Amino acid sequence: MAQVPRGRAPEKLWRISEDRRSRLIIALDLHDNSAGKQQLIKRYTGLLDGLREFVVGVKIGLPLSLSIGFDGISEILDRFKGEFYMIADFKLSDIPEIIQVVLEGFWRMGFDAAIAHLFQGGVGEVRRSIDLFGVVAMSHPQAQLIQQSFHRLLEEAKAADVNGIIVGATRGQLIAEARRILPETTILSPGIVAQGASPAHALRMGGDFEIVGRAITMAEKPLEAARIIVEAERDVLYA
Repeated sequence: MAQVPRGRAPEKLWRISEDRRSRLIIALDLHDNSAGKQQLIKRYTGLLDGLREFVVGVKIGLPLSLSIGFDGISEILDRFKGEFYMIADFKLSDIPEIIQVVLEGFWRMGFDAAIAHLFQGGVGEVRRSIDLFGVVAMSHPQAQLIQQSFHRLLEEAKAADVNGIIVGATRGQLIAEARRILPETTILSPGIVAQGASPAHALRMGGDFEIVGRAITMAEKPLEAARIIVEAERDVLYA
C-alpha cells in the first residue's frame, strides 16, 4: 500500500481514504439538462447517500453549479459535511488577490479544496483557507499547450507549495514523471473510463486518487459501477 505523502498533503482526504480503503473521487459534472433544480439535488444527494462505502471525495464544478445554483451546491455541501472531501473545480486562473477571495468564499460554503491553473503564476502568494490543487496535465487530447509546459508547471507547483496536483489519467507517463519529480505530492487523476483510462491505471502509474464522473453518475447501477472501480484500486493498493 502506498504511503501517505508528507508536506502539505490534504489530511482530510487521506484520512477518509484510509478509513474506506478507497481512492475514488466522484465528479458531479455532466448530467441530464432537462432535469429541474430540485430533481438534480434529490438525485445527487441520493447518489451520495448510497456511495458512502466507496467514495472518498466529491468534485463539483460549473455544469452542476449553473443548473442548481450556489444555494443548491451549499445544500449538498451542508448535507454531507464531514462525510466526503469536497472539491470546488472551477479551474481558477486569475491574479492572486482574486483567487484568495474566491477560496475564502468556497471555504464559507463548506468546500475542503479547490482546483486552480498554475500558468498565470502567483499562486504561491495566495493565503489559503482551504486546500489547493494545481493543474499540470489535463486528460483530453486537445490539451497540447498545457502538456508542452508540463515540466515548467511542475516547477510552479513545487514553488507554490500546493497541496496536490492534477494529472489526467490518460497521461500515464506524465503521472509517472510527476511522481518521480514530486515524490511526496498528492496526485489526483481525472479521465477514468469515459475518457479512456481504465480503473486503477492512474494508481499503477504512481497517482494517488482517481476522479470518475459519467461512468458512475450515468450508470444504470451506480453503486455497482463504483464497487468495480474500487475493487480494481484495492487490487493495486492492497495486493
